Amino acid sequence: MNRTWFLALAAVFAFQFSTGVQAGDADPLFAEDGLLSVTLEGPLRALSRDRDVDPERRPGVLRYVDGEGVEQTLAIELEPRGQSRRDRDVCTFPPLWVHFDRDAVKDTLFHKQNRLKMVTYCRSPKSFQDYVVKEYLTYRIFNLLTDASFRVRLLSVSFQEAGARSDPTIRYGFFIEHKKRLGKRLDLKVREPETRIPPASLDPAQAALAELFQYLVSNTDFSFIAPPADDTCCHNAVLFGEKGEEAAAGGATYLPIPYDFDRTGLVNPPNGQPAEELGQRSFRDRVYRGFCREPGYLDAALEKTREARTDIEALIRAQEGLSDRSRDQALKFIDGYYAIIDDDRRRDRALRCRSMN
Repeated sequence: MNRTWFLALAAVFAFQFSTGVQAGDADPLFAEDGLLSVTLEGPLRALSRDRDVDPERRPGVLRYVDGEGVEQTLAIELEPRGQSRRDRDVCTFPPLWVHFDRDAVKDTLFHKQNRLKMVTYCRSPKSFQDYVVKEYLTYRIFNLLTDASFRVRLLSVSFQEAGARSDPTIRYGFFIEHKKRLGKRLDLKVREPETRIPPASLDPAQAALAELFQYLVSNTDFSFIAPPADDTCCHNAVLFGEKGEEAAAGGATYLPIPYDFDRTGLVNPPNGQPAEELGQRSFRDRVYRGFCREPGYLDAALEKTREARTDIEALIRAQEGLSDRSRDQALKFIDGYYAIIDDDRRRDRALRCRSMN
């Protein structure tokens, strides 16, 4: 067996170990993919005006109909979150943290939830719903590639101002699995290094797949090795590691799992700026930001995306809430990725890796 074949085979085994994580069962909220209709009632105007660095948590109510057809009412607290999307020039309504009383939600659809990120509609025009659904769809595509990914649940949300008689605003949104619940599902622990980490400390198979996925959806707004200013590592990604204090020591292997896909080419939002310093003229200009590793890791990741092509396209075609125009654009954009990776010359030119040094 020559060295190239040996490395490729070794990478496949490593790939199966890390990205084929023996994941446990998802929490009830994320065990199904069907659209969940909820009513969110609270001081929405106050939430949208709160731009403080340390925003206030405000009381609210979440209602939904359970599997038995019974309406459930849960007392919650609502808190605006995010950075760019809390800028009023970007969004008129912010994404939210929804806080639950864990004892009160026991044996409900929200069993074991303490707090959840809710992605919301950003701006009122219904055209903005497509951007929410496409970001949800981006998470679902990564779910097809690996269980080591954040689960999401699509919502039809009736936003109701507390005490108001006006009709609610009904828009799409989605919940994102909490990182600690994801860690529980993977039997791993969240790791938050305070400084930049060496690329070699990333699990090579998971990192290769995640980097290629970011290229597939055309995302440059991430870092698996460096934290944003005044924060812990990493940017739009969570690192996971083995449990136990010894696993957190130097030389640890981190499993990177990305999130936050609002500025991808697949979503193609109307706000924000592409990474011009990386040569992007628009969000749809793909830029590969993967690190150089033994070639078998990237080869295995490429094969994984090839195997998933039919499922990815079927997912897009079946996704409710997308306009026909957005659906066609998404399919064409995904086809563009496969046109590149299935052409040896274009693939080699496009997937030029970054040095680990």
